[in-house]
Amino acid sequence: MSRFRFAALASIMSVTMVAAGQAQMKCDRACLTGFVDRYFEGLAAHKPDAVPVAANARITKNGKVAGLVETYWDNAERTIYRWDIVNERLGDTGTEAIVQNKDGSKTMLMVRLKVKEGKISEIETIKANKGDADRLWGPDQLTAVSPALRLSIRESERDSYYRLISVADGYFRAFQTNGTKEYHPADLLPDCRRFENGVQTTGLVRNGRFVSTAQGFDEGAFIGRNLWDRRYPVVDEERGIVLSILRFGMKEGMKSQSAATANDRLVAEFFAIKSGMIQEITAVLVNMPDSEPTGWEPWYGPGRGGW
Repeated sequence: MSRFRFAALASIMSVTMVAAGQAQMKCDRACLTGFVDRYFEGLAAHKPDAVPVAANARITKNGKVAGLVETYWDNAERTIYRWDIVNERLGDTGTEAIVQNKDGSKTMLMVRLKVKEGKISEIETIKANKGDADRLWGPDQLTAVSPALRLSIRESERDSYYRLISVADGYFRAFQTNGTKEYHPADLLPDCRRFENGVQTTGLVRNGRFVSTAQGFDEGAFIGRNLWDRRYPVVDEERGIVLSILRFGMKEGMKSQSAATANDRLVAEFFAIKSGMIQEITAVLVNMPDSEPTGWEPWYGPGRGGW
């Protein structure tokens, strides 16, 4: 073989190997949800060592820095409800799940993963048990995953990454301004439903009257709330779903208008958005004082207690 032909062949092989390596590094929806499977398999089997976690992975549970073993609990038995969102481009996943425990109790769980180079580099969990968010507790109401959370939107009809975030942030803007002259309504479909730790709080008939998601904002029921440390770590354009993680506190000098919102909270909130409008909202939340850190840097929002 001539030197020229050998060099040409070596060049082709090099390009082929790089291309193959890049293909191996790409992790699609099935690949990413496979990492979520491994996380929950480890939880049920009580084997954190079986989960492919990077050596320097960043892990938190309810805002506190933890090891993987600390995000698990011995009482966990099996996952009875679960759905996932992913961002293939960034290697992110977000999951809402209900875990059946050996003593008959249930745990609501939000798990966010970041996958990089075949390993999980970030794990963020919010774990809620009965009483962790006052009277907001209703996992038994979540018996089947809503179609709004499973829809695959054809590409020509998908909202963009940034529009999805904008719509979700508009919801928090409505929270932040409701009851004031600066009130700006959220982009909500009339029949939008909201679930908090499994409890359906809007989009239903109560005492013979339909309770819309917009109603509380329009009536200023949440005046004084301060939604800060806002992040949008997982945006699934195919599903039209945004995961936001943030703090619910109170503005300085204000008092809650309802016992249901009296406590500061750490909240993971999923927004199902279709054509720029919010169709469904579901959240996992726990009470957590504003004075405690979340373990993650905020992206946007007012400061603690501020306007």
